[in-house]
Amino acid sequence: MRGRKKRGPKRKSGEGRINQLSESILIEILSFLSTKDAVNTCVLAKSWSKLWTYVPSLSFNFDDFIPQDDLRVGYYCEKFEKFITSVLNLHQVSLSHGFRLVWLYDEGIDTCLDWIPSLIKLKPRILSMTVNTSLATLILPGCLFNCNFLEELDIKIYTSDGLLFDFESIKLPLLKKLHLSYVEIDSYVLEKLLSGCPKLEELEFEICNLSFSELSSGTLKRLIICDCMIETQICFSIPSLLDLSIEYLKNRVSLKGMRSLVRAFVDFNVGNFESSDDTHSKLFHGLANVTTLDFKLNGYNHADKMIMLRHALEQCPTFNNLQTFTVAGPLIPVVHLITRFIQHMPNLQKLIVNHDENSSSDEFHRYDSVECGHIPLVEIKYKKHHNHVTQLVQALCAHVKNIGEIRMEILN
Repeated sequence: MRGRKKRGPKRKSGEGRINQLSESILIEILSFLSTKDAVNTCVLAKSWSKLWTYVPSLSFNFDDFIPQDDLRVGYYCEKFEKFITSVLNLHQVSLSHGFRLVWLYDEGIDTCLDWIPSLIKLKPRILSMTVNTSLATLILPGCLFNCNFLEELDIKIYTSDGLLFDFESIKLPLLKKLHLSYVEIDSYVLEKLLSGCPKLEELEFEICNLSFSELSSGTLKRLIICDCMIETQICFSIPSLLDLSIEYLKNRVSLKGMRSLVRAFVDFNVGNFESSDDTHSKLFHGLANVTTLDFKLNGYNHADKMIMLRHALEQCPTFNNLQTFTVAGPLIPVVHLITRFIQHMPNLQKLIVNHDENSSSDEFHRYDSVECGHIPLVEIKYKKHHNHVTQLVQALCAHVKNIGEIRMEILN
């Protein structure tokens, strides 16, 4: 008869394999959790009670605080604010992995600025705040733009009248990424930003009012202009730039000396352009060296806008380096752009067409046929209910001498 195996000694309450890990490893594990979940581990055992205060990152999202379908937003907003204040006061180490806050409810956090001085004391390497506020205007404290440890700063605080801050004392010697929204940027402010951030590599303006005439930099590698109001023609002169994104282009933009540019996305909106405007041709010449080009067309269904586009294409440069070309928009402008534009792309390897709007089939025969060269791969992406996809394929086959392969993808 086999004897029973002897059991080992009972583990004390709260002990287990995870408790055998070193404190540094436990802290590393906690850094992958949201701050709310990391703080909640303090009840696991006495040895865990203060571990979360040594995590080198803090991450807050109001969605983690309010139960689904609970309408007491004000109640949970107050709890959320108190929780953040308490965590900042108790935290023990610098935030080498960063600080992130997301609050996208209509009932805004009006006390978010009160946390910034406490945050700066914790020396975050990355600081990201995406917040709605019920205040008309916020004035950001100067300490946010005067510290020698920030490498990434992303401030998206949505107000009705915009953000204000002290541009006189900008000193961010290590900053590489800067994202700003709801800010008015004139020539003076821009000069202060660029001179105060000598290592800046990525710059994003979202929903900003841009009233400068030129942006010059020798360090920027990525520039994003998203849904901004541009009061006058802007010239971008950035020889170091690799990646350019201009979303919802509302006014005139020209590019100068962009010899390093390899990727570009331009979301054209022609509502503010006159038919005599040479914006398009200037922009095309500035993009001539890219290897990847992505265009989105808005507002080109009218004949006068198509004439403007056609005129620009007649003055188009040769894109010798271009390998991948993506274009999205209504059928007629897309076909017209493709059949004329790719004549200037002798080394094109891949064409991607996002057919995102229906067009009248009667318009299709309005424009002259132009025959162009060879494309090894064409990808067509469209929504199931959209018509004229077959017509698009026929148009491409009729205008392109040789297409290696056509792939179709239905979008959700």
